Amino acid sequence: MLIMQRFKFILIMTFLLIIFGTTPAFSFIEREYTIREVLDACTNIIFGEIKSVNSRRLQAVVNVRDNVKGESHLNEIKMNFATGQYKEGTSPQKMVKLVKKGMPIIVFYRDHYGIDSMCFIDNTWFQLRAYRGTSGKSWWSFTHIDPMMDRTYKGKTIDFQQVVRDILAGKMWVTAGENAVKILVLSGNSTPPTWSQSHVYTNTMTYEYQALRNIKNVGKRETVFESTKNRKLTFLKDADILWIGYEEISSFGRHLLPKDTENKIKQFVNEGGIVVISGQDSTEKKSCGIGWLNGNLRGVESSPNRNFVLSNEKSTIFSQPHKVESGRIYLDDAWVDWEKTDKVIATTPETNQLVIGIREYGKGLYIITSLCNYKKQDVSLNKYIMENIIYYAVNQL
Repeated sequence: MLIMQRFKFILIMTFLLIIFGTTPAFSFIEREYTIREVLDACTNIIFGEIKSVNSRRLQAVVNVRDNVKGESHLNEIKMNFATGQYKEGTSPQKMVKLVKKGMPIIVFYRDHYGIDSMCFIDNTWFQLRAYRGTSGKSWWSFTHIDPMMDRTYKGKTIDFQQVVRDILAGKMWVTAGENAVKILVLSGNSTPPTWSQSHVYTNTMTYEYQALRNIKNVGKRETVFESTKNRKLTFLKDADILWIGYEEISSFGRHLLPKDTENKIKQFVNEGGIVVISGQDSTEKKSCGIGWLNGNLRGVESSPNRNFVLSNEKSTIFSQPHKVESGRIYLDDAWVDWEKTDKVIATTPETNQLVIGIREYGKGLYIITSLCNYKKQDVSLNKYIMENIIYYAVNQL
């Protein structure tokens, strides 16, 4: 038991070093991290202002203006850039030129065995570290500018401060433009998070959600995704599209959606929303529950499959924006006994099970699939058909 505890401790420390720590390589380069994940990783978030800059000594001082998350008990933060890395895109000299007196700054940090921080000034992320017990007295050591964090946020500090406040206040889609399509993704309850140096609570993005977030727009319309593990779907009323992730309906035959949520989903579709069912998991003895759907449908235990046959139903799902051919997707447990009024887009070649179908209900519709999006390899095969489904759904709104 003691060995396992030590092993877990080492894994967690490794992850924290990658998120906020000093490492020979740039951090956050494995994938795009969401703003929410960065906020969750912090014990403290500070809004401050650059008090002074000493270009000769490669130093700057920050006045602490507001403790937005946690209580830092700091009046100022002293930054020593001279300790930083000399690599392409980052150096102490470059860093000291970026900070100006009076400039607003955000300091995201985690106070554990020391202070590991990720800081933001206009369009620039950079890392600082300090030792425990000396954070208010000693100089925080600069490590490097992190250009890969531009994927998380890029813009003015003042605007980012408002985004941070809104997210901490519980708002969703706070970066969405006026005409953006808001897509809520139920994901992460049955499928593992993307691989990082250590699987800790701050790493919540599944491979399925990661692939969806790579879809930035459909035509001229921006697509903005938010993920939730909360099966109550609290923010569903504010969404345009609901993507129910793989095994979020059922797993090993266990029905996972509460009755209230099922009724909420049906109301959402009836009023014009679009719901995409990514995939389900039935057993030979127990089928997936369908209380979220109006009409008949039955989930069945199926063998993994990559092949499909297109029906005569006209649809762009397998052709726009990508041409997806049989053998280039990954399927698992499928659907049978659908309604005669359903639009069947594709079925399996021998068993005639549903691969993708569409059911209209009220003013909206369901896009029902048998996609398997459990592992990274599964999603890598399905990413093009997933983008095509989003493309189709947005054009149906």
